[in-house]
Amino acid sequence: MNGENYSQTIPRELVHKQAVGEVLVTSVSGQADGWLVHAQLPRLHSFHTDGLGRQGEYHDPLLVMEAFRQGCIAASHLFYDVPLDARHTVRYYELSVVDFAQLERGSSTLDLELNIVVQRELRREGRDAVHGLEVQAVASHDGTKAMELSGAFGWMSLAKWQSFRAGAAWEPGPQPAPPDPRSVGRTRMQNVVIGEPVQSPENASASAPLIVDISHPTIFDHPLDHLPGGLIIEATRQLSLAIADTRASSLVGPSWLRIDFHSFTEMDSVSTVAMAQGVDDPLTFRGDVTQSGQTRATVELAFME
Repeated sequence: MNGENYSQTIPRELVHKQAVGEVLVTSVSGQADGWLVHAQLPRLHSFHTDGLGRQGEYHDPLLVMEAFRQGCIAASHLFYDVPLDARHTVRYYELSVVDFAQLERGSSTLDLELNIVVQRELRREGRDAVHGLEVQAVASHDGTKAMELSGAFGWMSLAKWQSFRAGAAWEPGPQPAPPDPRSVGRTRMQNVVIGEPVQSPENASASAPLIVDISHPTIFDHPLDHLPGGLIIEATRQLSLAIADTRASSLVGPSWLRIDFHSFTEMDSVSTVAMAQGVDDPLTFRGDVTQSGQTRATVELAFME
């Protein structure tokens, strides 16, 4: 790989980040059917490398997904003339780790190349303007495929967003107490995103309220009027590890994930994540996030052992 592709990060405004240290993408270039993204994963990250057991031996697949997300947002600005103050929404994410060896954490940063291909341009009926994309990507390290990713996302102008989200809360209410970080695969209390799980041992399932900490420097890098997808996904992972219990320290992942977002999860109402272990495959977990009696997201994920 060309070292110049990793010499500096792209402007933070292109990926909607306030902290330069949270920018992973180092270059974005257009191709006939999409774009080529280069990204660098840090050796140490206060959130994404805070994992117990085997999790600590590998770069977090969810951090690769974040690089993918950042590359897509940057490309919308660079190649679709989306204004920098536009707001983006996600319909779904899917990821699959092809080769965990390529994600091993070593004595240096991890350079990734993401070949992102546009599968479909989303247009509203009777209109020509593109308002979103469905994309697929291959993430490689040193020319070897590490992961496959896909997703669909859209955007809208700031004015439309402000009208659409008028009255949305920016502050959460009282929060539940977190459990022992080690019970959800973490070492730092700050990185626990669910309250004490309520277990149902008879069917290997559990539920827990989400913790919304708007002071968290990664999850809430900037103010939001809704729960970010990263928080929701992490909640499903932590609850799955809680269900796995003593087996959790031997798990790595997610090795596969599919999450569909059905509506906004608001800041000021209690959200609940519920997950159940697969009957035929104990490394697979399925569940959802609900709020005010509505399903906000559905998810399925798996780990490698």
